[in-house]
Amino acid sequence: MRKLLSFLGSALFIMLVILFLATRFFHFTPKYPIIRLEKGWTVTYHNQQYLNTNLESMGTQTGQTFSRGDVITLTLDQPLIDLHVPFPYLFFKTQYCGYEVHLDDYLLTSAYLDNTRDSRFVGNGYSFIPLSTDYAGKRIIIKLYVTENGTKADILTPMMGDYEDLYRYLISSAIFPFSTGLFLILFGAVFLIISLLFSMRSSGLSTQILCSFLTMALGFWILAAYDLFDFILSASNATTLGYCFLFMIVPLMYLITWNLHKRSNNTVLAILTISSICFSVLFMCLHFFNIVHINHFQYSYYLVAFVGLVVLAGYEYADVKSKVRNYSVRILMAGLSILSISLIIYAIAAMTQRIADYRQSFILTNSVPLGAIFFVFAQLLNYFIFMTHSFAQKKEYAALTKIAYVDNLTGLSNRVKCDEMMFEFDKLQEDFCIVSLDLNGLKEVNDNAGHPAGDRLLRSFAETLSSVFESKGFCARIGGDEFLVLLKSIEQAELDDMLKDLDRKLLMLDEEDQEINHSVSYGYAYRHETAEKNTHAVSMLADQRMYDYKRNHYAHMMTR
Repeated sequence: MRKLLSFLGSALFIMLVILFLATRFFHFTPKYPIIRLEKGWTVTYHNQQYLNTNLESMGTQTGQTFSRGDVITLTLDQPLIDLHVPFPYLFFKTQYCGYEVHLDDYLLTSAYLDNTRDSRFVGNGYSFIPLSTDYAGKRIIIKLYVTENGTKADILTPMMGDYEDLYRYLISSAIFPFSTGLFLILFGAVFLIISLLFSMRSSGLSTQILCSFLTMALGFWILAAYDLFDFILSASNATTLGYCFLFMIVPLMYLITWNLHKRSNNTVLAILTISSICFSVLFMCLHFFNIVHINHFQYSYYLVAFVGLVVLAGYEYADVKSKVRNYSVRILMAGLSILSISLIIYAIAAMTQRIADYRQSFILTNSVPLGAIFFVFAQLLNYFIFMTHSFAQKKEYAALTKIAYVDNLTGLSNRVKCDEMMFEFDKLQEDFCIVSLDLNGLKEVNDNAGHPAGDRLLRSFAETLSSVFESKGFCARIGGDEFLVLLKSIEQAELDDMLKDLDRKLLMLDEEDQEINHSVSYGYAYRHETAEKNTHAVSMLADQRMYDYKRNHYAHMMTR
C-alpha cells in the first residue's frame, strides 16, 4: 500500500510540475494595451436595432438563438483609438457564422461566405483580423451570416491589441485545459508505444492500449473544445476534429469496460458498445457528406454519455457487491467513473449555461481536465500493478525453468534440456559433433570418502567442463556420472586440443584436492560418421567410443 501511495504521489507531483511550468511559460503580461470592445454596439437584426448592446448578453434582447440564414450586423458606435502597437489586430470569436469586417465603408476582410452560400460546415473559432494602418478614428462593422439553426446569440466580446499579446491571451485564458490537453496527448502516445512494445512479449495489454487511445482522444478534444487548434487549422476543420474525437470517447469507454469484464454476461454492454460505435460513425459520415452537420448530434451524444454513466455505475456496483479482488479492474473502473461524472457535469453545464465561450465557465474549464487527470493516474497505478505482477511472474517462470531444465547439483543443463537441444540439432543442415563423458571412479569416491566428496567431484568436474566447452557448445549432465557436450561444426584437431585441456585441468584439480581422483573417460562422434545422420545415432557411436576409452583406462590401471 505504501508503494502505491508513493507512486500516486509521484504522478501527482509530476502533473503539478507540468502545470506549473506551463503556467510560468504562458504567464500573460501584455506588452501593449488590450482594449475590450465590450459596450456601445448597435445590433441590427430582423430590421430592428438594439442600441448600446453588450454582445455577451445580446440573447436577452434578440432571443437566445439565431437560425440559418439570419444576418446580424454589429456596429461599434465609438471610433477606434490608436493603440500604438506594432501589429494591430481585431480578435473575436464566431459560432457557425460566415462574416465580413468593415472599417466604415471599407471591406477589411471576409471569411466562410462561400460556405454560407453552399451550406457547407462553418465551425466555431477565433479570428485574428489585421487592421489597416489608418484604422484609428474609424468604426468597426461586423456582419455575421448564420449557417446553422440553434446558433447561440451571445457573442464573445471582440478585443483589439498587438497580435502576440492576443494569441498569448487566448492560450493563457485556458492554460489548465491547454496544458492538460498536451499532457494527455503526449502521455497517451508514450503509453501506447510502451504497451505495444510490451504486448509483443506479454499478454493482457489490450486494456492499456484502449486506455491510451482514450487518453489521446480526450487530449485532442480538449484542445479543440477550447479553440487551441485555431492557429494551425480553420474553424471548420478544428471544430470537426473536436466533434470526431468527442464522439470517440464514449465508445472507447464502453470497450474498456467490456474488456475489463470479459468473464461477465455483457450482452447489454456489447449492444451499447456496437450501437455507440455505429452512431458515431453515422454522425461523422452524415457530416462529411454534408447531409447533416456534426454539431446537431451533440445533444444525442450527451444522452448516450448519460446512459454510459448509468452503465458504468451498474458495473461499479456489481464489482463492489461481488468483492472483485482484481485491482486492475477496480482502479480503472474508478478512473472511468470519475471521468464519466466529469463529462456529465460538462454536458449539463454546456446545455444550461448561456455563454459564448467555455472560458467563461469555471465548471467547463476545469471539470473534464480534472476527470481526465484522475483517469491518467488510474492508468499509471494500474500499469504499476501490472508491471509488478509481470515481474513476479517472470521471476516465478525463471525459477520453474531452472527447476525444469537445470541440474540442481552442478548447475549444468539436465537431461530434459539436453533432449530439446538434440531435437534442435537434428534440424541442422550442417555437420555436428557429440562428446560423451563418464566420470571414472565416482562410486569408489562415494563409498570411500562419502557422498559429500562425490558431490564435490561432480561440481568441480562440471565447472571444469564448462570452462573448456561452454564458449563452443552445449554442456549437460544426463545421468549420475554421465555428461554430454554438443558442438556445431568443430574441427577434430581443435576438439582434441580441448579434450587435452580438459585432462590437464583435471590433473591440476588432483593436486588441489588429493582426497578424490579427477578422471574422465570420453568419446566423440560426428554426424557424417553415421548412416542415420541424427543425434541418436551420433550419441550411440560416441558412447561406444567412450566405453572403449574407459575399458582401456581400467585395463591400464590394472597393469600398473
